[in-house]
Amino acid sequence: MSNPTIEISKQQIINALVQFTPKELKQIINTLFKQKAFAPPKLEDITREAVKTVRREKLSPETVEEAIQWARRRK
Repeated sequence: MSNPTIEISKQQIINALVQFTPKELKQIINTLFKQKAFAPPKLEDITREAVKTVRREKLSPETVEEAIQWARRRK
């Protein structure tokens, strides 16, 4: 037997989530991560987007290097 799917809008989700305390929201988000409902973006996708942005904005190699160093410090 398959599980029924209920489609709700983002606004309906927000309206439901505002009823929870911050601690309860944290537990909900942790549960989603544990169920792998959220998958972080793949490195290939990030790289592809970065290359497109660099080419579109015509950024210099120095600017790109500075951005990479900044991002690594943010880890």
